[in-house]
Amino acid sequence: MKLLQRLWARCLFQDRGIIPTKRLITLTIFASVILICLSFFFFDLWLFGSWLIGLTLVSLVDLAFSPRRGQLALSRECPDEIERHQQAVINLTIKNNSTKSCLVKWTDDLPLTIETENARNVALTADQTINVEQVIVPNERGLYLLNKIYVRYQSQLGLWEKQRTFEKSNELKVIPNMEESRDYLMHAQKYLLHEGEKIRKQKTGLGEFSKVRQYVVGDDPRKINWYQSAKLHEMMVNEYEPEHGKHVVIMIDCGRMMGVELKKGNKLERHIEAALTVATAALNNGDYVSLVAFAKEVKAYVPPAKGMAYLQTILKTIYNIEVEANESSYTHALQYIQSQHRKRSMILLFSDINQFFIDAHALFFIKQLQRKHLFVVMGVEDQWVKETVQLQADSLNEAMRKTIAQGKVVWKKREMIKWNKQGLDLIEAKEEQLAVSAISYYIDQLNRSAL
Repeated sequence: MKLLQRLWARCLFQDRGIIPTKRLITLTIFASVILICLSFFFFDLWLFGSWLIGLTLVSLVDLAFSPRRGQLALSRECPDEIERHQQAVINLTIKNNSTKSCLVKWTDDLPLTIETENARNVALTADQTINVEQVIVPNERGLYLLNKIYVRYQSQLGLWEKQRTFEKSNELKVIPNMEESRDYLMHAQKYLLHEGEKIRKQKTGLGEFSKVRQYVVGDDPRKINWYQSAKLHEMMVNEYEPEHGKHVVIMIDCGRMMGVELKKGNKLERHIEAALTVATAALNNGDYVSLVAFAKEVKAYVPPAKGMAYLQTILKTIYNIEVEANESSYTHALQYIQSQHRKRSMILLFSDINQFFIDAHALFFIKQLQRKHLFVVMGVEDQWVKETVQLQADSLNEAMRKTIAQGKVVWKKREMIKWNKQGLDLIEAKEEQLAVSAISYYIDQLNRSAL
């Protein structure tokens, strides 16, 4: 039984040993068919024996002209961090310490969530060292441990393949996709949008005084600095910028509903990427940012701090958090926030809004938080409900689906009205617009001096 398991593992590009190639198997079958056909007309034992002996000798000579297993050396270098859905390269170095040439192919123990190229043959001459770039695309965050590389190599005739397993330990850290964060730093102006309306970058006379500059056409007359204008004999205006040093608390729900699959990943993936984009905007603005990831219990906490370098601390803390099978306890998370944050803060909760409505106990703690903090819930809208409501029902099944979707819409509107009366902001957006909506809300509240 163990022998069969080892043979099967050898065929699956695992374990170590020698296996015949497709070329040898094809050649043997082809010649055997010809000999069987000839045996119907005449049978010659010497012909059959000569063929078997000749094929065996040729294959053994071919096997002897391939490097021994100990004469190949291999090393692997992995990047420190890889972003989800971004291409990265693993560098492999293969050295042939023998005097014989061979064809080499390999595979490794990458998880199925990381896309990569299939094993291919690479020519390796005597005493040659080659560097190969293996392109990978990870689809899920996390820390992956790579332990083995499986190598097969054959001589020039390619009748036998030798197989060897290299023990090479590497860590592969897959972090959230930071494309939206980089996009914000490069094109911040496009994020000045809230609820479909363009918002001003700063209200007149609000925020911190920045500088005095010359008047240009379109400036608000209320910003004119009459003292400086009279002194310099030209029209001068005051320029303001949003206040810095505010506190932003980001809460990320990691409960069961965050495992719902979207176009690219699940809800948790999109919420983490949107949360990191908000953190980038706040840190870039000079504000203090803290983060809480929770499910049934608090899973991770990053205390408040400022500076763009602090974004790496947030990344290291949350890059490998996963969805839990339990329902989220908003009550426990809100109590934790209340105990950790005494200063007035903007609290952004990234969660499933439908699940949030179900937890009636959270309303009491939210009312307590709203006495001191600004609280908002953000989530990804249900595309299935939206598409089903607009469906033209041509059958009984479609009519039932549309009725259920309409019922969900009515229930959600009723719940949102109830929570809005309590002074709670609720924002739902498409998955690709979640980060834009979150940053737009953040900028809008700064402009209103809500903090």
